[in-house]
Amino acid sequence: MRTRFPSPADRARLTEIIAQGAGFRPEEVSCALELLDAALARADGNTYEALVAVDGRSASGVGEAEGIPLAYACFGHTPMTESTFDLYWLVVAADARGRGIGASLLQAVEDLLRGRGVARLRIETSSLEGKGGAARFYAKCGYQRVGTVVDFYRSGDDLLTFVKVL
Repeated sequence: MRTRFPSPADRARLTEIIAQGAGFRPEEVSCALELLDAALARADGNTYEALVAVDGRSASGVGEAEGIPLAYACFGHTPMTESTFDLYWLVVAADARGRGIGASLLQAVEDLLRGRGVARLRIETSSLEGKGGAARFYAKCGYQRVGTVVDFYRSGDDLLTFVKVL
């Protein structure tokens, strides 16, 4: 598995991966697609970035330089902070889950940001996302749970905030 920045040619595959997300509601998929488009546009003033984990095959079938995306991470500078970034989305294709691809992609994001001198990465997630698997995943990847807002998304669905010092 390798990582790279996504290209506009990846949009259809990334849309498919996002739609397969761990129980994402339609409004969450819509939001994720908005951020994907912002990351792909790379317009001036845009702070959204993305990395994808890819296999060795080409989406076009013509060579193996680019690879087919297996996972997607969207992140960006946290407004009004000196050196904090937010991870907005991390999603792995359904048929690629359970192979460590998400953890490898998250590590690649951390390494990229650490190389830029970023001090910390912050993640907000639903307590129900992946039936609680998201919270377990981030804790396993070394993130500290630093906050909870009860019933934030809806009754019984809390907002969990995780942080890792890079």
